[in-house]
Amino acid sequence: RMGGKHASNFCKGAVKNAKLVAVCDIDGKVLEAFKAKHTNVAVYSDYDKMLCEAKPDAVIVATPHYSHPALAKKALEKGISVLVEKPITVTVKDANSVIEVAKAHPEAVFAIMYNQRSNSIYARAKKIIESGKLGDLQRASFTVTDWYRTQYYYNMGGWRASWSGEGGGTLINQCVHQIDILQWLLGMPEKIISRCKTEGRKITTENDVTALFLYKNYDCVFTASTHELPGENRLVIVGSKGTMTITRHKAVIKYLKMDEKEVNARAKRDYGNRADKKYTKKYMFYGLKNYITDGLYGQQCNILRDFAAAVENKDPSLLRARGEEGVNALNIINAINMSAWKGKEVNVPVDPEEYEKMLAEKIDSEKKIK
Repeated sequence: RMGGKHASNFCKGAVKNAKLVAVCDIDGKVLEAFKAKHTNVAVYSDYDKMLCEAKPDAVIVATPHYSHPALAKKALEKGISVLVEKPITVTVKDANSVIEVAKAHPEAVFAIMYNQRSNSIYARAKKIIESGKLGDLQRASFTVTDWYRTQYYYNMGGWRASWSGEGGGTLINQCVHQIDILQWLLGMPEKIISRCKTEGRKITTENDVTALFLYKNYDCVFTASTHELPGENRLVIVGSKGTMTITRHKAVIKYLKMDEKEVNARAKRDYGNRADKKYTKKYMFYGLKNYITDGLYGQQCNILRDFAAAVENKDPSLLRARGEEGVNALNIINAINMSAWKGKEVNVPVDPEEYEKMLAEKIDSEKKIK
């Protein structure tokens, strides 16, 4: 699905100075349909053969999650640059193995498809937080219930929403984007406690999640589901100097006249001095141009362009998300799952070996159900 969209963008010339030379798929019907439309692009059903014959400068891995490590490593070992779709892998252990290969081949650019980092609102929010304009962070919450998925969606592919085929449900498929944004803006939590459920769908993985991310000086509540309508996407970050509320294409920031600590220290009344609690309100918008280009090419095309530029100039600093950063969101996802399975708080990063063992048990249980 995503591979087809990426291929289409290259064929439409949407990615400057990049040319699609080959595609590989194990579905013969998909290859035939693609070949009929794009006669100048070689098609392969064997990945190794494609790497040897097409000799690409770069490869995009857009396949089911469990296949990411092997495909990425094969290309990296040949010095071929790699952009891997999210998630980087299913487990932290596998992610670390890919990252080690990438480190051993610095001539190859390694990137991950975290396209929501190209959202200018999140990028500007990151600068505001890092500048200290919000003051000391006090709490955060992220509600993500607008990834609605029907039973029909899950039935489209047998690998979807299964521990054996996908390695998880809404967390590893859809919400990996928001979890990446959270850790990109706030950093990594120290501990996580969570509850995961399956609601209204015949699947074996979670589609309803509530998690508490414990940071050193504050907490963040993360709530997600793919069965709720109409759903919302709302990130709230509260600091001692102000509050930022980000919805899908808009942000409202309330900057306090003075730091809350000072408001409290100056107060001569139980609810605080009214004049001290004043604030200014600022807005950030996604913009009409971004709406239009997203509609034409998808937000993912921004990452394709960055990747092509990084490969052409041999400069990984041009990437919005380096491949090795993919392990951060994955660590959080593995921790959420582990906390739900154990029914207690877990540390971040997780123990890779313990997670592998627990995931294997979930896969065995799933096979027994089927």
